[in-house]
Amino acid sequence: MKEFNKDVCIIGGGPGGALLGLLLAKQGIDVAVVESRAGFNREFRGETIAAGSVAFLDRLGLLEKLNEQGFIKVQAIEMYEKENLLFQADFKNFKHPQKYGIDIPQPAVLQTIIDEAEEYSNFDILMGTTCTELIQKEGKVHGVICKQNKEMIQFNTRLVVGADGRHSRVRKLAEFKTKIKHFDRDLVWFKLPKPTGWKEANTIKVNKNNHLIILPTFPDMLRVGTYIPKGGYLEAKNHGIEEFRNTVSDMEPTFKPIMETYIKSWKDVTMLDIFTTDTETWSKDGLILIGDAAHTLSPVLGQGVNIAMQDSIELVPYIVKGVQNNASSGPLSSELLKSFEKKRKKEIKFVRNFQERQEKTLAAKTPLEIAMRRIKMKALNRLPWKMSVMSKLQHGIEYGKTI
Repeated sequence: MKEFNKDVCIIGGGPGGALLGLLLAKQGIDVAVVESRAGFNREFRGETIAAGSVAFLDRLGLLEKLNEQGFIKVQAIEMYEKENLLFQADFKNFKHPQKYGIDIPQPAVLQTIIDEAEEYSNFDILMGTTCTELIQKEGKVHGVICKQNKEMIQFNTRLVVGADGRHSRVRKLAEFKTKIKHFDRDLVWFKLPKPTGWKEANTIKVNKNNHLIILPTFPDMLRVGTYIPKGGYLEAKNHGIEEFRNTVSDMEPTFKPIMETYIKSWKDVTMLDIFTTDTETWSKDGLILIGDAAHTLSPVLGQGVNIAMQDSIELVPYIVKGVQNNASSGPLSSELLKSFEKKRKKEIKFVRNFQERQEKTLAAKTPLEIAMRRIKMKALNRLPWKMSVMSKLQHGIEYGKTI
């Protein structure tokens, strides 16, 4: 078995894990990122990066490199009942200087971050490598054992970071208690070519208790999501793809001819099981969870990537303090890590509660609920502080303090 000594080993090379690896390397922390996939070249559902995270990537000097790859500027959020505008937030009205989010293939983002991190000699990344075991002594985590092909690798660490997503292996190995909340509906995703003149905005279209989430997708596509009852995918398939296309086209008529060409069978769509997780504690001596591993969120408003990146940004000063201000080589203390956890839980609670309110609004069924949704969204649209709420969702924490 190969054995390495590292200050930090991050399990998971998604947006949160990769960014954390780069930020720690910049601070002189000896860090390794372990990623189970052999490469980043695959399709992701979440490819929108919110305005606040875009601002931070710009401060790191990465936005210009991402621009070379190409991306779409997402500059508004809109909600319609068929063609009747209920709510609109135009990002140019943000007080924050960053006026847009971006949609960009996630592999390009990850590779750009990793390329930058590999400029630092204190950064390593192991692809095609899986976490198999935590090294624990008297309740403290001292490292992690991983497997790459047939070879076992041991990392002796001050801190293991679980950034390995909604089905986190690290979370299971640490035996953290997690509450899983399943929603009443599942989400069906598909892609369509962008109609001529389509606005670069994240759009929600509602029709009674049906709704569409429509996201502009680089370079010239739309990602479209619509809900079906929990466990109703088989029933929907039995009704046939034509009925599915008609349901979508009732909400957005311009999609009708496009769907007839591009959505010919159920092989052209993907079903996403929607659930959230609430992990009782994210940390113990020598271990911390971030991103979906700690707090899987609803896909409403596409906050998963943004929140994972914010976790990483917020966590950096705690790790730096723990490593640099403590001469011992033991695990970072849970007391230090729980300070981070407490702060982030408060910030994530705001996003989670907002998402759950929106999910309830979108799921309106009765004529009264539908009418109340219409009244509520139009009233919200007139409120002068709506951009403050949207800015808190889009920009989150104060950026730039932890570079």
